[in-house]
Formats: sequence, structure tokens, C-alpha cells
Amino acid sequence: MDYEAALAYIEAFIDYERSPDFSRQARLYNLNRISLLLKLLDNPHDRLRVIHVAGSKGKGSTAALIASVLTHAGYKTGLFTSPHLITPRERCRIDNALISEAEIAHYIDKIKPAIEAASAAEFGRVSFFEIYTALAFSYFADKATDFAVIEVGLGGRLDATNVVKPVTTVITPIGLEHTAILGETYTQIAGEKAEIIKEGCPLVLAPQHPEARTVFERIAKERNARVIEVKPHSTVGKPIRGEVEPDHQASVSCLLLNTDGVPVAQQFNVEMDSESYPQLIMPLLGHHQFVNALTAIAAIECLKQAGYSVPKTCVYEGFKNVQWRGRIQRIMSSPLVVLDGAHSPVSMQALCQTLRESFCYDKAIFVVSSMKDKNLTEIGNIVSNTADIVIATEVSDNPRVMSAETIRNTWSGVCKEITACPNPEKAIGQALASASLTDLICITGSLYFVGQALELFKSNRTSAS
Repeated sequence: MDYEAALAYIEAFIDYERSPDFSRQARLYNLNRISLLLKLLDNPHDRLRVIHVAGSKGKGSTAALIASVLTHAGYKTGLFTSPHLITPRERCRIDNALISEAEIAHYIDKIKPAIEAASAAEFGRVSFFEIYTALAFSYFADKATDFAVIEVGLGGRLDATNVVKPVTTVITPIGLEHTAILGETYTQIAGEKAEIIKEGCPLVLAPQHPEARTVFERIAKERNARVIEVKPHSTVGKPIRGEVEPDHQASVSCLLLNTDGVPVAQQFNVEMDSESYPQLIMPLLGHHQFVNALTAIAAIECLKQAGYSVPKTCVYEGFKNVQWRGRIQRIMSSPLVVLDGAHSPVSMQALCQTLRESFCYDKAIFVVSSMKDKNLTEIGNIVSNTADIVIATEVSDNPRVMSAETIRNTWSGVCKEITACPNPEKAIGQALASASLTDLICITGSLYFVGQALELFKSNRTSAS
């Protein structure tokens, strides 16, 4: 089996990430199929030292930061995330190197008999995500990784990754999303995500809604899991050009600008109970990424307290060199073009706030695509406060996509100027054609759309200037 044949085989299985009836079908999630599949593969996940990361927002960025630090500390570190932007290879990487096409083909060949056997059993056919989960666990185990940073796909309790026995669990901020699957209140959603908390395993807890925090703390107490609570005190400060003078008492996150005056990183100080980190630099922008950074450092400090060696310099190097595409990613300077996969009210609010605070521009043009299960009205209200022009479009070849006309019709009463252009390439071209060199174009609304946009810019040989 070659790479293309392997992908075709995987894609023949149900993909809940792209299902048009996502909410109802996702209720069929359970751990029986993945448990059987992994048992047939001799339980590779039991040979992994796992940091398990759940949450509604920032779990991918937080996982990437943790993995980058561990890699720079000399540990062979696996990272499993979803969804992918361009290639499925992004889902599974070791020391930031994507799994190769040949390795995907090899592992699908290797685990195919187990997939077929598990699918024929009483629990039903395995899913697309369960196959990638089993592939990642097998790959990481065979490569003898020192750590595997595993991002939850959806929820926690019934997510396919929730078969691991982690050394540390992490829960990033949660919001009211996937309510048809996880529940309609913070208490219900927190109850689903809290199920990644394991007996005696420390929990790093990012800032939460009070109702959610109560649930997490209760379940952690019941399971004798020590809670390391993250409490950010910083706010985004004014942009600073070039190097920043040392100021170990500062608690403000400062923007670092390139020679064109465009923000390329933020710098901040972190004070933990056991260690201080003055003047950390990270190329991920926004206060929400600052919160993710604090959460990642708390996880690293938790590992250090468990006896693992992570030199302070490796935290600096890991943060400075972290790579995480599609999150306020600048791909052009004139006009300024930014990509971000904001797909919920919380993430859109964070994006818009970061754009206003971090970038200088005359007019903001948003090119937006969304999925059907999102809170379109609330997202539109948030977009309308920042965007001067909105071009609604739709991701190609995705059954879950919201039509461009639906976005336009829903937002026509709140956005200043909105048009619909179903073809994403033409929509982006329309934005570029209408923008002056001092305008901002923001491509957002869905990670699937961001991935498609990255491919379009790459094929047109357009790169960041």
C-alpha cells in the first residue's frame, strides 16, 4: 500500500469531523471500538508517557508549546493533534518532524488487520479519528518516544484518546461549543472534559468559567489529583521595537515588531511558585496565547516536580521556536494578510481583540467560512465590531460547510458591508483586489478554510514579505 492508497483507505471510514450530521452522529462515540483496536495492536498506548490536553480553546497551541519545550530539552517527543490544515501528516509528528508518507503507508499496512477485525466486532465500524489515534500511538511507541503530547479530539469522556494513562493532564479554557454533543451548560461540558482527569494524576487547569472550575476541582479532589491552577495577571502592552530592556518585575506582555513595524512575537514575564521566567519570547500573538503559554509552563513545572529534567534555557528555546500554523499567521505584509482558524464566539473574540490591539491598518476586510454546527449569529455580532467589509465564502468539498449565502443573509443586518462569494479562491482574490496596501485582510472562520487558503497562497507562490 502506498501513501495515496493508505489515505483512501482511511477516508473510507466515517469522519465525524466532516459529517454534515455531526452532532447526532457524534453521540455514537464510545471507547469500546478504540479499546478493542488497541488491544489487537498489543496496547501501544500503555508504552507511552503521555501529557493529555483537553479544552475548548487553545489546546492545540498549548500542546505544541509543551512539545516544543520537551524537544528542546532533549526528549524525543511525539505530538498528536487534529484537525490538519493541509496534510494528514500534520496530525502525528515527532520533535516537530511530520510523519512521512512512507511511514503512514507502513502503519496503515501494519494496523489494517486489526482495523478490519475491530470493525467486524459487536461495537461497529471504527472511525477515521480512531484509526489516526491508533496509528499515532503505534508510531510513538515503536519510535520509543520519551513523551507523547496528546490533544483530545472532542470533549474528553468518550474521545478516542481517553484510553491513555497520563503523567499529567491539562485542561485549557472551555466554552459553550459542541453543545448538542457535550451539553448546553458550562457544568455539563466541564463534566465531559473532566473525565480525562485520572486517579492521582496532577491536573494543570487554565482559567475557567466559575461553574466549570467548580466541576474540575470537585472531580480532581474525588480522584486525588493535585490541581495546578493557572492565574494570568498580564495584559497586552504597547508595541516595542527591537530588544527590550531587562525588567524582571514587569508583568505586561509587549509586542516585538519587525523592521516594517509589524508584530512578529510577544514578550512577557512568568512567575511560577518554583521558577521565574523573565522575558520569554513567543511568536504566537494575542492575550489568549499568553494564557496558553502560562498553561504550558505550568505543565512543564509539573513534570519537573515529578523528577524530569527541563533546563530553564530549554523553555526559552522551545517557546521562541514553536511552530503552530493557522493561528494569527501573517502571510503577506502589503496588504497585511492574516490567517486564523477562529471558529467559535470565544475564539473570534480573541482574534478580533488581537487584531485591534496588535496591528495598525486602515480598513479590515474579513473573508469568512464557517461550519453548520457553529453559533453563526453570535460570531457575526463579534465580527461586525471589527470588520469594515466581510466576504462570505465556503470551504470546498466539506459536507459540514455553511453556505456563503447563509452567512451573508444571517449577517446582513449587523455587518457594515457583506457579500457572498462561494468560491474561496475568488473570495480571497476579491479581497486582495479591493484592499489598499495599508489595509488588513483576515481569512478566518474555520481551520479547514485556513488550510485551503494556505494551499492557495502556496500554489500562487505568494509568501510573507
